[in-house]
Amino acid sequence: MKRRQALKITSIAAIGLSASISSSCSKNTYSFNHGVASGDPLEDRVILWTRITPQQTGPIEATLEISEDKSFSKICYSTKLQTSALSDYTIKYDFLAKRYCDSDKGFFYRFKAGSSFSEIGKSKTFSKKTVSAKIGVFSCSNFPAGYFNAYQAGAEKNDLDLWLHLGDYLYEYPMGGYATDNAEKLGRTPSPTHEMITLSDYRQRHAQYKLDQGSKALHKHAPLIAVWDDHEFSNDAWKKGAENHSEDGLEGDFFARRSAAIKAYYEWMPIREQQNKRRIFREFKIGKLIHLIMLDTRQYGRDKQLQPKDYLSKSGFNQAKFYNDLNSENRELLGAEQLSWIENSVLKSDNTWTIFGQQVLMAKLKFPDLSKMLKTEEVPDFLKPYLKFLGLGIPSNLDAWDGYPAARNNLYQLMKNAKKNFISLAGDTHNSWVSELENQSGKKIGIELGAPSVTSPGITDVLNLDENKFVDSIVKINKELQWMDPSNRGYLFLDCMEDKIIASFNFIKELNNINSEISSSHSFVIYREGHKLEEIKS
Repeated sequence: MKRRQALKITSIAAIGLSASISSSCSKNTYSFNHGVASGDPLEDRVILWTRITPQQTGPIEATLEISEDKSFSKICYSTKLQTSALSDYTIKYDFLAKRYCDSDKGFFYRFKAGSSFSEIGKSKTFSKKTVSAKIGVFSCSNFPAGYFNAYQAGAEKNDLDLWLHLGDYLYEYPMGGYATDNAEKLGRTPSPTHEMITLSDYRQRHAQYKLDQGSKALHKHAPLIAVWDDHEFSNDAWKKGAENHSEDGLEGDFFARRSAAIKAYYEWMPIREQQNKRRIFREFKIGKLIHLIMLDTRQYGRDKQLQPKDYLSKSGFNQAKFYNDLNSENRELLGAEQLSWIENSVLKSDNTWTIFGQQVLMAKLKFPDLSKMLKTEEVPDFLKPYLKFLGLGIPSNLDAWDGYPAARNNLYQLMKNAKKNFISLAGDTHNSWVSELENQSGKKIGIELGAPSVTSPGITDVLNLDENKFVDSIVKINKELQWMDPSNRGYLFLDCMEDKIIASFNFIKELNNINSEISSSHSFVIYREGHKLEEIKS
């Protein structure tokens, strides 16, 4: 259930290379305001990233240094790198770590430009002998909604080997739009203050997000594997458009906007690029332990979302046409190319655990009548249009897999044929979920863990609900759903072993002050044998 506001404006793109490196370097001074980051670790290599802020425009030469100790008493590798306004002064280097150090045990890296050094980052690769891994799972980090304390907690509380971001790493909205109510008070007014549309806009917003203290702490602490969701582009994006992109031409061409968003994303994220820049789905092997498959359920193959209001007429809701369209075999979420890639990937894998890192909930989910759970008699305006659909059995979120049931069935059948159960990691909803996924025959096909948001408001932030009544009701009416939390922000921590995975939902104490304290946790065990799920009672 998403409610958004938008202001429309355009701005200018980037400047190009104009001077020689030698003449620029002699006159310029530099800072590393946005920290360092690493990502996409393989068995032998990992991406290393930083961004240099120069006092003057022009090309820059920098040095990357690697050491196995944090003091850098011995440098085992160094190389010269170049950047300019063409890449927004970001640097991204695919370091062949295994050749120069015992990278599966971890190593340290830093950058130098002129006389300035960056912070020191820690990264690693994974050995074929890896038998355990600690993974943080994050989603939906909205800068104006509060401090990224969940990132800071992840950096401090657990010795993470890796962290995942499942999308909505940043948001496109303007000041005055979604989740900006406390932005001025917190000193977190979005930059630019208008909605991001152009390359310059997306770059500015990425730069602002990476200034957050918690963000910098987690990025330098462990390698990241990320996928985008809709807000890296525009709300409820699909392959040919988005709900929050105007069709009247005032925001320009959607494909130009998408290209700008993708360029800025690759510049500012420690991610390994593919030849087709729209193709972000990829796989990672963590020893024989985990086969991690990162999907794109957002913009690569997705058909446009259905809107129930489009099936309303003077005679009522055309239920037959709605369900005929919803259940169409031609309705795509992943697309044929991505589905075929998944099949080839899983059939070649013999890893203990198969994990999908992706954007939206797979679980079949319907909401109870929220109007009966409000603590006040007043029904919020944004909820009123939904009241006419109550009692029709419509899935609660048609932007999730529930809006693409044939695509979900195809994926489940693929996994059944491959004789592999899986764990789905999902973001997007801002709330926490644990579900036992079932195929059309009612056979358990996997477990889904829905990660909480870093800051983005959850359902109880928006609606004054009787929380206990809501949770009891939504779990009762949804067979797959085992547990959910609608009111806490934080992150999901996975302690992965050969025989089991312990999944802990860690909830932070507050958003409006810098405070990484964990206020509460809720944990489950997933056993390898039969993917049996067990709640850990506190």
